[in-house]
Amino acid sequence: MTFSEYRKNDATALAALVKKRSVSPAELLELAVDRFEAVNDRLNAVVSTRLPAARAEVEGCEPWGPFSGVPFLLKDLAMEIKGSPMSCGSRSYRGYVSDHDSDLVAAARRSGLIVFGKTNTPEFGITPYTEPSALGPARNPWNTMHTPGGSSGGSGAAVAAGIVPMASASDGGGSIRIPASNCGLFGLKSSRGLLPFAQDGWGGGVVEGCLSRSVRDTAGYLDAVSGSTGFVSALSKGPPEHLRIAFSTAHPFADDGLTVHEDCVKAVHEAMRLAQSLGHHVEEVSLPWDKAVYERDFLPVLFVSTVEEVARARAVRGGKLRARDLEPNTALMAQMGSRIDAAAYTEALSRWTELAARFAAVYEGFDLLCVPSLAEPPARIGQFASPAAEALAVRAASRLGLAGLLMRFGIVREMAQRVFGYMPFTPPANMAGLPAVSLPLGTSASGLPVGVQFIGPQGSDELLLRFSAAVETSAPWFDRVPELQDRTFTGPWSSQ
Repeated sequence: MTFSEYRKNDATALAALVKKRSVSPAELLELAVDRFEAVNDRLNAVVSTRLPAARAEVEGCEPWGPFSGVPFLLKDLAMEIKGSPMSCGSRSYRGYVSDHDSDLVAAARRSGLIVFGKTNTPEFGITPYTEPSALGPARNPWNTMHTPGGSSGGSGAAVAAGIVPMASASDGGGSIRIPASNCGLFGLKSSRGLLPFAQDGWGGGVVEGCLSRSVRDTAGYLDAVSGSTGFVSALSKGPPEHLRIAFSTAHPFADDGLTVHEDCVKAVHEAMRLAQSLGHHVEEVSLPWDKAVYERDFLPVLFVSTVEEVARARAVRGGKLRARDLEPNTALMAQMGSRIDAAAYTEALSRWTELAARFAAVYEGFDLLCVPSLAEPPARIGQFASPAAEALAVRAASRLGLAGLLMRFGIVREMAQRVFGYMPFTPPANMAGLPAVSLPLGTSASGLPVGVQFIGPQGSDELLLRFSAAVETSAPWFDRVPELQDRTFTGPWSSQ
């Protein structure tokens, strides 16, 4: 098999070839490794490998699961695989080597996936871009001056570049959908509680999943790790008919002068025309949330969760965590989290329930809500870096315990608005526990992928998969891949 043939198949198709003995797991692994070695120096998508162990696993193995022999990468965040390092994107984990497989990893390996490495992630998965100071930025294969997103940015870059057909990912505020949007991939965040695996913290907002190029690969992966058969079987039911789809392109920070980029607006409008052509009714509505949900409701939970992440890192370091072990922004967030008492934390979470009720009111008249995946096309590397004076203030405050001072002067609010202004459409689904997908339906004027997000009611994951599969058939995206010609490639979508 050539690399071109490898890339023309999704994980489901590759596993079928293995079972027919048309290709061996060892051959697939070497194709993945060759691609990794060819492109990773430009992407920094994969941050560690376990090649000897992976090669031993495929030597003489027999087909044994739904993804038998398919090369796979793990997001390097809370994904333990025995004998391999785990960094969580942080210096605080340097030297840490897992002594066991986490439950999700064990399930993935039982499905036949061959794990040969781990992908880049921001420190503790906190940001919607992947630029950890400990490991360096992951880069978007469509244009390496731009981010693949975060926090599953390394996984997104690796799949888009053709290293693997799919890779693990997790989503606490958009961390599957953002890389899917930036890298031209399919990304589903499932309903809260639907899958048995979730990271601790983030108020129950985190779900596990994957990034893939095909809808059926994501469905198959979710079935494989959950022990279910519902996701794949849902696709066999065919496309849903006569859906009522609400949509909006309004920026939640419009009162502050922020707008959604015209390329992202265009992608939603084109998606709505496509939906109409498929027999669905579309109607513009107001968003069921406003800007208050970010600073008032989401950030307190994120800050408290950062305290928990820092505590885990301290335990890894034997109880001794130095200032330089953490990025200044992370240390600052942990300080702010330590100032939040139980009552304030509980109150924030109660408003997540109120947000779910506002979504439910929308779904009384509609089946799905369509919004942009992001307010802008893929951001440039370094776009969210603090200006020099702000960075100095953050470093000083993080070391001296002066987080309250930065709050008082509005610096924290300014930092938060920069980030949430870019990703205002993804956290609400996590807060409300709703399933949501990003579909690679748009293209920016400079040729970068632009995703469109569909959010469904609680438990409508199968409906979203069936709808996504119908869209995939009508507006195929699988063969649109980046060529990775050089570091500043800005060309359009191209076919294999």
